[in-house]
Amino acid sequence: MPIDFRSEQLIARVRSSDGSGEVERRLEVRFDPLLGTTARIAQGVSLPTAGPSALAPFQPEDPKCPFCLPRLLEVTPRILPNICVDGRIRQGETTLFPNVVPYSQYAAVAPFSTRHWLALRDFTPRLIADNLAAALRYVRHVHDVDGGVQHCAYNINYLYPSGGSLPHPHAQIFADPYPTTMMRLQYQAGERYWSEHGGSFWEALVEAEERRGERFVGRIGASSWITAFAPLGFNEVRAVVSGRETFLDLTDDDAEALALGVSRVLSWYEASGYNSFNLAFYSGPLSGAHYFRPNLITVTRSALVPNYRSDAMHLERLHWEAAVDRPPEALAAELRDHFLEA
Repeated sequence: MPIDFRSEQLIARVRSSDGSGEVERRLEVRFDPLLGTTARIAQGVSLPTAGPSALAPFQPEDPKCPFCLPRLLEVTPRILPNICVDGRIRQGETTLFPNVVPYSQYAAVAPFSTRHWLALRDFTPRLIADNLAAALRYVRHVHDVDGGVQHCAYNINYLYPSGGSLPHPHAQIFADPYPTTMMRLQYQAGERYWSEHGGSFWEALVEAEERRGERFVGRIGASSWITAFAPLGFNEVRAVVSGRETFLDLTDDDAEALALGVSRVLSWYEASGYNSFNLAFYSGPLSGAHYFRPNLITVTRSALVPNYRSDAMHLERLHWEAAVDRPPEALAAELRDHFLEA
């Protein structure tokens, strides 16, 4: 089935500062093969990095942190008893509870551990798998009680540049009757692709990327890992879970495979000098979506340093278009070595 990897090459020319000639800058505009949105790979764009010492001020335990013991059990809210009789969901080092900020009707928070600080290399496959498993249990409990909740996602904001409000690492669960804009766009485009081509866009994408090899990173279980042809952000890595439609279909093996892949990506981020990231893992509508495949996106943000700058400007926030520094093919080549050796 066809996947269109369309890009356009542009040249920007300016007169040199001394007036002696012209200076050329290259710009590539890429079109997302599912949504048709565009991204720009612009010569001269940069994303700040930092060494480990930049994070030293954020590592000591904070006696006011609500996710550290004993405050975790004293100040965090409890899940309604008709959803979970225990009030909180525990899995390994994870404790999941409702979010007092209602980003969705059944918003929840899941700290990865009672340990206040985790470097990116400390996000082990076990920690991530337990955290994701707790989130999936919560989604199933909510859906059993309220069938109107059809749309869910698993999200991470790590450190302040990502929008995180606390350095204590945690995931956020979205469960709501209404999809986010990105989820809705994926549903609509995925369903349209199925009606036109008789198959899942995401399965076709994985097949095309593996055949081309330029952005394909590897497989772990049912999950396939690639870099994005038209990125939403810096150092973007994506995963697709084949043969599944929603979070309700995911198995323990799927969670383990995703956790291993995420752990390897985060380790690569840290080795490359990045310390802040966003992650989103999208489900299809819980009633079933034959056209959809659960898919994950993770991007780096500006490194947290004393005077860090935001990497989201007018293009990202108001034009919904990313401008990034490196071609996804270069990212894939670098990540592939790290991913396969880990």
